[in-house]
Amino acid sequence: MRRTEIDFTEGPIMGKIIKFILPIIGAYLIQQAYSSADLIFAGQKLGNDAAAAIGASNLIVVLAIGLCGGLSVGTGIMFSKAYGAKDRDAQRRIGSVVLMLSLVFGGALTLAGVIFSRPMLIIMQTPEEILGLATRYIQVYFPSLVPMMLFNMTAGVLRGKGNSTIPMIFQTIAGGMNVLLDALFIAVWPDGIVGVAIASLISQTFAAIATYIYFSKTERTEREKTIEQGIQGKVDEADVPSTNKALVARIFSLGLPVGFQSMLVTLSNIFIQANINLLGVDSISAFTAYFKIELFMYYPIMSLGQAAMFMVGQDLGAKKYERIRPAVMACIKIGVPLVLAISTVMFFFGNYAYAVFNPKPEVISEGMKIFYVTAFPYFIYVILEVLSNAIRSYGKTKTAMVVALINYAAARAGLLALYSALGIMNISWVASVFPITWLSATITYYIIWKKIRDVHVVKKEKPEKPELKVVRKASSGR
Repeated sequence: MRRTEIDFTEGPIMGKIIKFILPIIGAYLIQQAYSSADLIFAGQKLGNDAAAAIGASNLIVVLAIGLCGGLSVGTGIMFSKAYGAKDRDAQRRIGSVVLMLSLVFGGALTLAGVIFSRPMLIIMQTPEEILGLATRYIQVYFPSLVPMMLFNMTAGVLRGKGNSTIPMIFQTIAGGMNVLLDALFIAVWPDGIVGVAIASLISQTFAAIATYIYFSKTERTEREKTIEQGIQGKVDEADVPSTNKALVARIFSLGLPVGFQSMLVTLSNIFIQANINLLGVDSISAFTAYFKIELFMYYPIMSLGQAAMFMVGQDLGAKKYERIRPAVMACIKIGVPLVLAISTVMFFFGNYAYAVFNPKPEVISEGMKIFYVTAFPYFIYVILEVLSNAIRSYGKTKTAMVVALINYAAARAGLLALYSALGIMNISWVASVFPITWLSATITYYIIWKKIRDVHVVKKEKPEKPELKVVRKASSGR
């Protein structure tokens, strides 16, 4: 076993979770930093129109990335089960499908983005003076979806076997490349905004190729060791189909609901933003800063959600059902105190964080009203994220999507409509839709989780051992 991998099916859980989530938190922070580099360089070096063009195209990019990210989740769930079952053949098949899917699906999204980017920008009422800039940026940026998808899917399978360190390392290097290339291309490229997009394409391509090469080499080495040892497990056919056609269908079945859920959340936030826009410039600035500050609270939660998803996946593959509930509870026990500590700091000292983004006293005052409503309930998000990802590991990604649709889209829209009808729309009431829907979604996820888990509590009484087969080493004919 390589030191970068973590087998969640054996031994103590807490220490392994912490070791697993720290590189993921680091990777998210790095990704946030260098995803902002394009906007920062454009604003500083190319002017306000270029920065606005990148901002105007952001929604289209986020929607496409969310769809790609969903497929990477589906692949990671399947790989974690194959890893837990010690089925090297299934792991190899998933690895080969990752490359094919990235090229085909990522290529199709790229083509669609290049063709439909301008019409979509027009539908979004992008101002005429930046429409050309935004179109050029998207059309050059969208080819990055192929390497971005390959990186995310490869990172997903690596994390499926507990390896969160390698994706972070390559993402860090790519982030540094992106910043350096931004500075270089803006200085020498005739069309600066195109240079910014090409910098992203090159850095993403490096991260994708390096991560996939690492994965391929380690998988080959581990497979050879398995053959030498003569023993290999077998994952359930329902979890990882034995044919590539069925394998791809299963990835789409698991992954597309996750991608659509990401898109729904993004679109629901647009509806919320429309209501925020009615409250005035100071409220808009306050929420803009809040969403940036909130990321420092959200990244640990997202990392714990991934830990729960892959731990449950490995335990399901190994049929060690008795470890599933302790694994999920361990994530919650780590996350709730951590988030409460961060929330307490933000509740009392969030004004200093706001001042970094916008020193205007009115904006800080409005921003603190958001924290007064959301800071302490934010721990609910830990339970929500952990339970929803645990449910996804059971293959219930469509169920998780429906819960998100009801609570994030329908419930939030209904609450905002109610506030408007009652004439109580202000920044505090708008902020309240977040903890209210976090709680309603968490309750729903808990009911679903308990129902699913109870099935395996019964199974635990008659534990099943992974099917093992002897792989005889072929004699050499040379």
